[in-house]
Amino acid sequence: MEEEKGFYKLEPGAKRDTVLFGTNIVNRDYSLLIENKDTYTYPTDGWVYYDSYDAAASGLGFDADEFREELFPSEIEELF
Repeated sequence: MEEEKGFYKLEPGAKRDTVLFGTNIVNRDYSLLIENKDTYTYPTDGWVYYDSYDAAASGLGFDADEFREELFPSEIEELF
């Protein structure tokens, strides 16, 4: 899926790991822009570019089923 292309990072946690995702990562130390994805050396502060969520799960070694709904919700939650 097109919306799954981007930068992924696995953050180990004491109780539970977290997977972060973004198409552009910008902070005071570096910028990772999707249009320049082929020019970076990976990992950059833990961030790695992948063409899909499943490729990220395989590459970073996390369970694809565990984080999919958090990162790519299948339904829009109603606010009412």
